[in-house]
Amino acid sequence: MKKLQRISEAEKQIMEYIWKAGRPVTTSEIIRHLPEGKSWKQNTVITFLARLMKKGILKATRIGKANYYEPCVTEQEYRNFEIKQFINDVHKGSILGFITALCDSGDLTKEDIESIMKRLKE
Repeated sequence: MKKLQRISEAEKQIMEYIWKAGRPVTTSEIIRHLPEGKSWKQNTVITFLARLMKKGILKATRIGKANYYEPCVTEQEYRNFEIKQFINDVHKGSILGFITALCDSGDLTKEDIESIMKRLKE
């Protein structure tokens, strides 16, 4: 697998549909399922799909006259990549710095803390 690259918000919206579909999808399917308020033309969607393929996130298979697109990485794999990038960018690669900021935010519930502690003990 290629080294992952960040994707734009628009590319992410397209990928969210493809990941959710759980099967190869066509350009026309993607256009029909665009998020509320998005009215991208077919060429715009094709441009986003080409960028996603270049980034190694997506692959296409030609069947008849249509391209069928499917992910090369799972949604969770991409989310893990984004989290690592965030920690590197914002916390200079320090997981401890990230966890400290998370704890200091006051947003963690007791259940969150228990779940984190359980996960760390595994």
